[in-house]
Amino acid sequence: MDFRRIEVIFIVVFAILNAYLFGSYWQYQLEAGTTSSSNSSENSTILKEMRNDQITYMPLSNKKMNGYYASATVDTSLKDNIKRLTDQSARVVDNYVESTLNEELTVDPKQPQKVLNTFVKNRYNIVYGSEYQYNPNLSTNVQVVYTQMIDGHPVYSKAGKLTFYVNASNEVTGYTQGHLVNEKQLREKSELISQTRAVTWLYQYNEIQNDSKVEWADLGYTNLLTTDNGVVYVPTWVIGIKSKSSTGIQVKRINAFSGVLIKKDHEVTTESSTQASGSTAASDDSSSVSSTETSESEATSASSDVSSTTSSTSSATTEATTSTSTTY
Repeated sequence: MDFRRIEVIFIVVFAILNAYLFGSYWQYQLEAGTTSSSNSSENSTILKEMRNDQITYMPLSNKKMNGYYASATVDTSLKDNIKRLTDQSARVVDNYVESTLNEELTVDPKQPQKVLNTFVKNRYNIVYGSEYQYNPNLSTNVQVVYTQMIDGHPVYSKAGKLTFYVNASNEVTGYTQGHLVNEKQLREKSELISQTRAVTWLYQYNEIQNDSKVEWADLGYTNLLTTDNGVVYVPTWVIGIKSKSSTGIQVKRINAFSGVLIKKDHEVTTESSTQASGSTAASDDSSSVSSTETSESEATSASSDVSSTTSSTSSATTEATTSTSTTY
């Protein structure tokens, strides 16, 4: 008799516990749904304000992706690797390859990658060319840009960029190349803000002028900070904006983890440039993260991760760090 009473009590207790857990779960789902609905409504309101300011934009996605902090170092061995390159005059300056082709390479200005993809993948043309992918967002009629990738997304940094120079006859005359090595994942993947949220936040930061157009918004990786052991890269929404007051496209950046504005303006122009230096290359050197508590805490935390995942600094790493800190 006592055993049956105990059995009934256990059944009742488990039933109450299950009911409580079920209720808590549904409450969480309702709150999450309310938050999601609230965010969606807020985004819609901001997008309407943008349209009222004569700001147009391409179709935006509310899909949330994942990303992680990564570290990498500038390749300091390019001088040895360019020895195998053929039909070009190549040299290494400050850990960047600068090359002039012996014979110009004609490309279609609308689809330059059709010719250059094959050229890039040939190890006798480009060092580690298989690591680069065509980036239409940064390419213009005077330069064609390829970038290295982290987690399937482009690295928006001069240190991981391959830039071909095109003359008025649509001929590639040469290129400059930076190369990143020792790429490491520093943390587990975390959820990122959506493309729509990044654009609306950029508007709220007053970084999108009236009567302009958001041409593209691409998820990539950009420089967060430089440490003794390399450079920390953070997932970033890189957004291209074209206004009537500018001949080029202004490139803005939003931290894809926190939504913080990364203060680094970069203009992709259609003006001619030289191989050794140019407006685009120069703009890659002026990077600073907005001084907020969020950015500072991220930098400190990510820096600790680099130290814990990388061995003591070697002379090659020190050289790489020096080069990286002056090129992005």
